[in-house]
Amino acid sequence: MKMLAVFLTSIMLAASDDPPPKSPPENQPVVEFQKGRMSVRADDVPLKDLLDEMGKKSGIVVELKDTTAAERRSSVDFKNLLPMRAFREVLQDLNFAFFYSETRLARVLILPPGAENPNGVGRLTNPADRFAEWSKRNEKSPFKAKPKPLVEQSKDSRVESKLEAIEAMEESDDPKSIAALGEALTDPSNEVKEAALAALSDKEGAAVTQMLRRGLNDSDPEFRIEVLEALAERKDLDSLRKALSDQNQEVRERAAELLEDATP
Repeated sequence: MKMLAVFLTSIMLAASDDPPPKSPPENQPVVEFQKGRMSVRADDVPLKDLLDEMGKKSGIVVELKDTTAAERRSSVDFKNLLPMRAFREVLQDLNFAFFYSETRLARVLILPPGAENPNGVGRLTNPADRFAEWSKRNEKSPFKAKPKPLVEQSKDSRVESKLEAIEAMEESDDPKSIAALGEALTDPSNEVKEAALAALSDKEGAAVTQMLRRGLNDSDPEFRIEVLEALAERKDLDSLRKALSDQNQEVRERAAELLEDATP
C-alpha cells in the first residue's frame, strides 16, 4: 500500500511539471475559399494577418506596402463573395489596385496614401487628387465625385479616362449619367465594367435596375454573378428567376441561392 502511494505521488509530481496545454491562438482570422468564392470571419486582427490568410487560401498574391495600415485592426464577417468584392470589403478606404490574369484576379497591391505604382503600370493616387486632375481637363463637367479608393488600374489611357469619368458620375442621378454607366457595363475592359457596376449599385430607381440588367448578358460568368448579387439587393426577383436558366452552372446555382434568400 505504501509503495502504491509513493507511485501515485511520483505520477502527480511529474504531471505538475508538464507545461500547460497550448490553447489555440485568439482572434485568428478564419478564411475559406471554395468554388472561386471567399468567406472571411475576423475579429480585431491586424490587417497584415488577415490579408496573409486571404492570400494563402485564394492563391492571390497580396503585396502590403503600407506599413501603417499593416497593423490596423480589422473586423469583418462575410460569406461567398467573389475575390474582388472580398478584398474591397477588407481594404475599403486604402490605396490599392487589382491586377488580372485574363479574367481572374491575380494580384492585390496596397501602397501608402498618395503613392504611385513603382512599375509604372497604373498610377495609385488619392481619388480626390485624381478627380481634381480630371476636373482641370473637363472644367465644364457638371459631375462631382466623392472620394473613393481607386481599385483597378490599366495600361490603356482610354480605360483610365473612362474610370475617371465613372468616378465623376458616381454622385449624379442625371438620366444621361445613368445611361452612360449602363453603357459602361458592356465595355470590353474588366476595370470599366466593375467600376460601372459599383457606381450603379449605389443608385436607386427602376431606370438603374433596368441598366443593371444589361450586365446579365456579359460573357464572363463571374461578372454575371456580381450583377445578380446587385439585382438581388434591389429585390429584382424576375432577373433572379431568369438566371436559373443561365448556361453556366455556377450562375444558376448562385441565382437559386439568392432567390431563396430573397423569398420568405
